[in-house]
Amino acid sequence: MADDINFLSVQNIAEATKKKEPAAPVPEETPKNDTPEFLAIKSTFIPSRGNIGGAFCNILEGKTGRTVFQVFWLASPYAEGVLLDPAKDWRNFVKRFPQLGPLDKNIAEKFQEQLKSILTIEEKKKLYENYTKVKVKQLESIIRRSFEQVSQCVFSAQTDVELIARPELERAKVIKPLPPSPAELARQKAEQEERERQEQEERDKQEASKDGVFEGTIIMCQPVLDPVKGKATSEIVPGDIVGVVIEGEGTSALVKKYLDENKIEPLFPVEEIKETAGKKFFYVKISDEIRGVLTITKDIKIKIKESEVTVKQRRENSSFMGDVIFFGMLGVAAIGLIFVIRYFFL
Repeated sequence: MADDINFLSVQNIAEATKKKEPAAPVPEETPKNDTPEFLAIKSTFIPSRGNIGGAFCNILEGKTGRTVFQVFWLASPYAEGVLLDPAKDWRNFVKRFPQLGPLDKNIAEKFQEQLKSILTIEEKKKLYENYTKVKVKQLESIIRRSFEQVSQCVFSAQTDVELIARPELERAKVIKPLPPSPAELARQKAEQEERERQEQEERDKQEASKDGVFEGTIIMCQPVLDPVKGKATSEIVPGDIVGVVIEGEGTSALVKKYLDENKIEPLFPVEEIKETAGKKFFYVKISDEIRGVLTITKDIKIKIKESEVTVKQRRENSSFMGDVIFFGMLGVAAIGLIFVIRYFFL
């Protein structure tokens, strides 16, 4: 049958026999933990008469019957005493093909054409769905007769099958990986963004630590935004108490846990402000041994805790304004009363 099978080049196989250590057509064995979607058919042919022997491995996709990998080896003269076990996994089985002896290119090319008509697509799909010992034995007989017809020799054969998962063939570069699903793309994007965030935090932490004399622990923080009552970062000065969100693991997680358990609002005084490479670094004092650092890239309003003096001044201003309004309203009422008296009695 004519199909889209990509056979391993006979010339490439022949080249492998010229080397002391033949190039392996597949990689090292890797564990298989996924649902198998492919079926490998493996056969070895030992000469009963004559000096030609060989082996064959075909991997087909179960749902389509399409052959995705096929390699064969017809050795002449056959290396007497070399026995390949088709019950072994397909990688190790294929790697040992050159040990059978030098490749007979002419017979191999003839058998390549013969292989295309051994099974139809539908027969391959049915074999994947139900590969009983009887069916495998029947297939072995068909392949053996094809060998004998091409080589004009008589063989005894052994055949076995093996289920293979898609990731294994992807790692072996036999098939191309499937495009990721939308959910997988979203997961990969989230992981990439998290890696980039962590890397940026580490760079900011290293930058913030430059030229410093503080020998304690520095943890990364995020500012608490307050667009209404907050103070612009361009106006913040050392001594201002700002709201922060503590993120990360290790010391950061311990500090956050302590604050949560003791119901302490994370408001800390700004000790120092540094500016470099278009960024501002606000250092807040969490304890004598721990500093938090806020990395600010643009002017934003963040939450602050007002000092007692500021709160008292606001109360005094509020009281003064209240008095002004009260007496103002009283004056208006008095003027209104005068107009009323004049209107009715004068």
